Amino acid sequence: MKIYTIIVTYNAMQRNWIDRCMESLSKSTIQTIPVLIDNGSTDGTREHIPQHYPDAVWLPQDKNLGFGQANNVGIKYALEHNADYILLLNQDAALSPDAIEKMLSASDGESLLSPLHLNGDGSALDYMFRGSIRDVSKLQDDLLVKHQLEPTYETGEICAACWFMPVALIRRIGGFNPLFFHYNEDNNYYHRMTYHQVKTILVPHASMFHDRSVVGNIQAFNHKQLRRELLLAACNINISIGGQCYQFIKLLAHCYKYDLPVRHYVPGRFLMETIWLLCHWPQIRSSRQQEKNKGLNWIQ
Repeated sequence: MKIYTIIVTYNAMQRNWIDRCMESLSKSTIQTIPVLIDNGSTDGTREHIPQHYPDAVWLPQDKNLGFGQANNVGIKYALEHNADYILLLNQDAALSPDAIEKMLSASDGESLLSPLHLNGDGSALDYMFRGSIRDVSKLQDDLLVKHQLEPTYETGEICAACWFMPVALIRRIGGFNPLFFHYNEDNNYYHRMTYHQVKTILVPHASMFHDRSVVGNIQAFNHKQLRRELLLAACNINISIGGQCYQFIKLLAHCYKYDLPVRHYVPGRFLMETIWLLCHWPQIRSSRQQEKNKGLNWIQ
């Protein structure tokens, strides 16, 4: 079984992220081939990785490609080298030693798998992960009433900080949509999985540790947040034009009701971003059609 672990790095030296990440891979009960794609780090990451991890595949980029497109570079490399599975792993994440083994054992060869997402020290669930499992009532019943968890649970979308992907899934869905530079690319990917009837499976006995606070880089998350939300709705191939308009109205209502964060969610900003969306509608329309097609979309 040939498994490639794809890690996108950007200034990964803080808090010893990359060393912790790579150390967890070295301790895994199933070894994988690490593929690291750097997005133009300036903190010594580009010197540190090839020096300390010479056996890893090192693919530094001349510019910041963003999360999705950088992962596409790694996915392409793995496919060209006959991967059976691809593990997407954040630079600020670390795996428990048996996480890959347990996800591999639970795999049906078609579905996306995820471990339990814990916070950095493993003392609690990752903040954003809580939302991913809030509707999985059977998991809550098993945990609180039966005190025994099943090997797997079908769930909704889960953050791409740790995705275990059979190659068959990627050949069916493709890579990340390049319209999304950073954040929301995994939400868009989940929409496509839903359209193509691909399941997301949680393996609760596998775990990973995500060393972030809430959404990671809060400045990067807030930057153009409204644009991303509008784009996400516009690209959602599971809803009609009427459904998209409804989503836009909900976002506008959100602007008026919450006005948070102030410099992003304001009605004037909404108008500006809607104009941006209309100007880019040909690309969005083309993107929607491509997302409906099966195959290696956006894996050049």
